[in-house]
Amino acid sequence: MIKVKNLGKEFTTPQGKLTALQNISFTVVEGEVFGIMGPSGAGKSTLVRCLNYLERPTTGTIQVAGRDLATLNPRELARVRQQMGMIFQHFNLLKLRTVAQNIAFPLEIARWPREKIKDRVEELLNIVGLTDKAQAYPHQLSGGQKQRVGIARALACRPRLLLSDEATSALDTETTQSILGLLQHINRNLGVTIVIISHELAVIKQMAHRVAVLSEGQLVEMGTAAQVFTRPHAAATKRLLTTDTLAPPVRSQPLSLEPALAVGEVI
Repeated sequence: MIKVKNLGKEFTTPQGKLTALQNISFTVVEGEVFGIMGPSGAGKSTLVRCLNYLERPTTGTIQVAGRDLATLNPRELARVRQQMGMIFQHFNLLKLRTVAQNIAFPLEIARWPREKIKDRVEELLNIVGLTDKAQAYPHQLSGGQKQRVGIARALACRPRLLLSDEATSALDTETTQSILGLLQHINRNLGVTIVIISHELAVIKQMAHRVAVLSEGQLVEMGTAAQVFTRPHAAATKRLLTTDTLAPPVRSQPLSLEPALAVGEVI
């Protein structure tokens, strides 16, 4: 689904060049939930913005469904982005549009026929459990309801991939579990691949099949969730786990005693 090779990203600041990411390589397999975790400032949000080319990498390549994003013209890139739904931390809903109109917005941009938009919006409202909120406005919703609208909007064009950037950070614990349960349903029942980025380690532990760990803009470790959380290899991962209290996950996973592999280690 996604192939990232030797990705680097630099920003020019008044103080000079700032290296946000360097030499990042990984793959995301179709149908999995891939978690990216790390402390604040590790480069997680920059990485997810590079994955959909909201930020253009300075070096390296990103392929989505076999297409190198750097080779696409604006129209082709827009079509690929329709297959990459984005879920934001602060919802990013349109305040003057109803719930139904917010969900319909990407379909209008994609020029779906009006009747198909109506049917798709109703389908999505049912998926996220908001059929009774179709005519409500964002200010009338709770935080969890707003995020459900954001998820429905991200699913509107039937994407194969969802990018979730700190989607539960603004929510309380109970609401977080509700949203994570919805994302698990989407992954399992709709077959949507999910890349979930979070500094909340309990979220990554609960959701991800495989995990990548970022530290200071570098990929320092990658493995199954069980490997990374039970037998971390990289020093940065060990520091991250010892400074964070993990809430117990809702679903359990079989734990492997095989250690995770620090990036660059020879086996």
